[in-house]
Amino acid sequence: MHMKRETKRVFILALKIGIGSAIAIFIANVFNLDNPTSAGTIALLSLLTTKWGTVKLVLRRITTFFVTILFCFLFFELISSHWVAFGLVIACLVGYSEKMKCQNTLSVNAMIAVHYLSYLDFSVNFMMNEFYLILIGAIIAFLLNLVHDYSGEEEYLNSCMQYMEDKIQSLMYQIVHYIQSEERNTTIWKELEDIKEQAEKYIHIAMEYQDNTFSSLPDYYIRYFEMRALQCDILHMLHYKIRKIRQMPEEAGELAKYIEYLIPFIHEQNDPQPQITSLHQMLKDKQRAELPKTQIEFESRAMLLHIYMDLEEFLYTKKKFINQTTEEQKKLYWR
Repeated sequence: MHMKRETKRVFILALKIGIGSAIAIFIANVFNLDNPTSAGTIALLSLLTTKWGTVKLVLRRITTFFVTILFCFLFFELISSHWVAFGLVIACLVGYSEKMKCQNTLSVNAMIAVHYLSYLDFSVNFMMNEFYLILIGAIIAFLLNLVHDYSGEEEYLNSCMQYMEDKIQSLMYQIVHYIQSEERNTTIWKELEDIKEQAEKYIHIAMEYQDNTFSSLPDYYIRYFEMRALQCDILHMLHYKIRKIRQMPEEAGELAKYIEYLIPFIHEQNDPQPQITSLHQMLKDKQRAELPKTQIEFESRAMLLHIYMDLEEFLYTKKKFINQTTEEQKKLYWR
């Protein structure tokens, strides 16, 4: 499914760039602008994968345009060697772009500098010609980025959420099996690394999805995958501590049962407060238990306590996600 989505994304982006560049050149020709093909190049360079990314880039293009004009006017007027002047303009543009963290505007600004080098025309008409080229390319890029497959992206993110839940449940079953059998030949380590890597990818996809909307609600997906990534880290720590136990005490069976009890409550909509209360009650009961008789038993029980604390953090991570989910988001996403 990931490959299908990626192919579709690349196809839509390629289509937008092709259509956008052609339309921008056509409009520039209609208005009899000089260098009309530059409008197509600007549209190509402005069509990013997200709406907000394109909006920010368009605004930066417009603001840095005037800086470019200023550099061109100063150096081409003051320095007789036009090639030296051009080199200084580019050097200043690079320095300015780095300082202002707007490196993605450099290519278009360099193109404008090339136009000034070619024409050596510093009239208001020529400046407006260059400005209109930027405006046409930027507006076409913005309008085309309004076209987005929202339903497809949301469906994909929902399938990613289900995948994460299934994998975490599977890993927890494996941890339960390990506690009960102490079987060391398991694939848990590799699976934990893989699922964490997937969670990081899904966070990036969710960020792209949010940047393609003008609403704050889609941060739900970002928070969800960040929560799952944290839970994967906790499970990794928890499994490491279980493996450090030299001799499984009798209480380990109770730990296995508790983890198994948690598994059905992994799904996104569950508020883990009852599970947290149950854990706290279990820890209170353990305070009344008989003290360990040997050093190994003491060390094992101490490690078990740390594992219970990890489980508590695992649950509180989910609790924080639930608490931060607004009623509006629940109505929209909890279907």
